Amino acid sequence: MRTRLLASILSAVALSLAFVGLAAAQGYPAKPIRVIVPVAAGSGLDVVARFATEKMSQNMGATLYIENLPGANSNVGAAAAARAAPDGYTLLIATEALPLSKLTYDLDRDLELFGTIAKGVFILCVNPSVPAQTVEEFVQLARAKPGSIAYGTSGSGSPHHVVMEMFAQANGLDMLHVPYKGSGDTVTALLGGTLQAAMGLPSSFAPHIRSGKFRALAVSSAKRMPAFPEIPTLMERAVNGVEYESWYGMFAPAGTPRPVIERLHAELSKVVRDKAYVEERLGKIGLDAFDSPTPAAASAFLRSFSDRIAPVVKKAGIKVD
Repeated sequence: MRTRLLASILSAVALSLAFVGLAAAQGYPAKPIRVIVPVAAGSGLDVVARFATEKMSQNMGATLYIENLPGANSNVGAAAAARAAPDGYTLLIATEALPLSKLTYDLDRDLELFGTIAKGVFILCVNPSVPAQTVEEFVQLARAKPGSIAYGTSGSGSPHHVVMEMFAQANGLDMLHVPYKGSGDTVTALLGGTLQAAMGLPSSFAPHIRSGKFRALAVSSAKRMPAFPEIPTLMERAVNGVEYESWYGMFAPAGTPRPVIERLHAELSKVVRDKAYVEERLGKIGLDAFDSPTPAAASAFLRSFSDRIAPVVKKAGIKVD
């Protein structure tokens, strides 16, 4: 009897919560939606966030506004989103830096990736003074002189750090990691010859590749970039290549009502599937649309990505700044 009574009570509670969630979704959004971006304004992630929120605001007839909360490799902004009420009025747009920066929250427990927005490749570049014209020659150089190649990143635990470490581990290379506070500092150091190599996104590296100030050796994607068809992929060269693409996604605090999550996912997907808008806003900075068919698919992608990079991070002993 007690078991049946308890089951009835739990069923009633679940049904009540479902009705509450449905009611919330039907009136959603009833006020402006805060979208946290865990980096400074003007960065590549900030550009992607504004690409998504401006069109979503227009389509939904609502206000989505950006709040930049930079710091600790995206941890400050992500932690603020994780602590927010799970009501759909605080969201987070971030990159794959999140699985690397779980300092004051638990990504699996506290946040849900419900939709993806864009993805982009990294380009391995060297200063022209480096005597390597190809990836093969670069690998041979690094193997011959352990610790002599200095490469820069946007900080310890950043995506730039992880992809370079993946490449180094795959080829048994011992290189010197020099962390900076942002991609701008890395570009300056590579231009000046303080660094010998770096991996960066097209938005930062493309102008210098075209001007000849950077020598591009390979891209990290499975296929060549349409913008630089002459640059081979790491996977197609006679080295132990890696495949890695940077990605951008939209998160909500865990426990956000499912109808609200479904609505947000549908609105985000509508933006990402707008080919003309994507080309106009993202194509210019070397990014491609990346749409997840369902919120569950986005969550599964995050788990798969985290599982793939975890061994690399552990072996390298990567610590987040």
